Amino acid sequence: MRPVQSSTTIEEIEGVSDFIQKLDKITLPNQLVSALEDPLLRIYLILRNDDLPNHRIDDWLSLFFDAQVQIEQSREKPSKTLVEILGKSLSYAHHAKVLPTPVQTFLGIFLENWNGKHHLDLILGLLAYLNMNSYQELQGSILQKLELALLDDSVESGAALLKYYTSLTKQWTAILLSLPDPHPQNLAGVNSSLALLTDRASLLSLSLLVTYTPTQTTISTILNYHETLAFAISHAVTQPSIRILTPFSEIVYLLIFHNPTLATLSRLCSILAIYKRTFEAAMSKGSAGAIHEYPRDYVNHFNGFLMDICNLLWRSRAFNTSDTNALGCLISPAMWPSLHTYLDALMPPHVLATTFSLSHNISLSALSTSSFRSLEDRAVAEGNLLRTRHAGPVTQKSLEALAIDGGIRFGWADYRLEVLNWLGDRGVGGVGELMFCTMKHLMGMKPAGVR
Repeated sequence: MRPVQSSTTIEEIEGVSDFIQKLDKITLPNQLVSALEDPLLRIYLILRNDDLPNHRIDDWLSLFFDAQVQIEQSREKPSKTLVEILGKSLSYAHHAKVLPTPVQTFLGIFLENWNGKHHLDLILGLLAYLNMNSYQELQGSILQKLELALLDDSVESGAALLKYYTSLTKQWTAILLSLPDPHPQNLAGVNSSLALLTDRASLLSLSLLVTYTPTQTTISTILNYHETLAFAISHAVTQPSIRILTPFSEIVYLLIFHNPTLATLSRLCSILAIYKRTFEAAMSKGSAGAIHEYPRDYVNHFNGFLMDICNLLWRSRAFNTSDTNALGCLISPAMWPSLHTYLDALMPPHVLATTFSLSHNISLSALSTSSFRSLEDRAVAEGNLLRTRHAGPVTQKSLEALAIDGGIRFGWADYRLEVLNWLGDRGVGGVGELMFCTMKHLMGMKPAGVR
């Protein structure tokens, strides 16, 4: 009779099934630091959830980094040995979702002499797993040093820093979502850390927009960050540790006017739609969102630039300030005469109020015309005789004239709805998503492209 094996080592494991069967019989190796590179041992330590092995790993790392501090200060670039251990530490952090304390302590010292270029991806990858301590402490020990080393007055360095803030926001969001309901006295701390990081990243985003001529890559980096933040705040209704942190209104307007591509417009509108739905859930009576209180001015300001966007795209009332909460896109009325003069001089002349509407917006006008032509094609395919077709752009008056001249009969409201659905069917649903959750007469309708 074969004796029953009482224990086994990681090296003796032969696949996933064997690992599961022998999970309670595995003995730890003497050199636990091998967990930095052994994926199976990492998984075992995570499942075991025992502080002692982690302390042993931390002790080894502390000894290693203490010895490296003096060595690295006299070198122009990191040694091969250091890079190797940091790389293994990154692999460990990626799976454990936590950065070993000795690594974080060492990086705080390392950043003081780092040139911001050597092994950039490795350093930023490690720092993305910073423990969610007091933001003020992290700012002094890590973040300020990182900014000083990385930023060099180029748009590339600013974009790299914003990508890092995006990664850190993802990590902190995951931490917050995994927390049990924290005690009320601890809420201020975690809320403050994420809020201060958001302010820093938002200021950097604004700087990238106003200091440089942003490329589409830079714009996408800014939107990536705000999409990450929007995902975080979408949990604010049910998660006490997360509050709704609105984007800077200046960033919203600059993205709309400064780089008006279809992708930018659609992604921005999708982000704002998440905020709109989250605010509505948080402010509704009896909602679990009552765990947070939001000042009326704070909510009204957000509603203000929502109204501005609706006035631009949907209501043909660009820069209007008479609507409730409307901010007029923060454009001074003193600018209006100059804008009118410029638009009047164009051939054909343009009207300021409608220049950014679905039919005239630089990102949407051609697509809006295409959507209407598809309506005409459908009418012909169904046997309708059209004596004339619309040349575009479509307006309320032109639709009335088209019907009189023997073209397709279609109402202004139906046309705009058709444009939103036509865009959604082609994977560009952001504008429709925002309109459907903001405009009262559209609420309750299901946007095209949403399953």
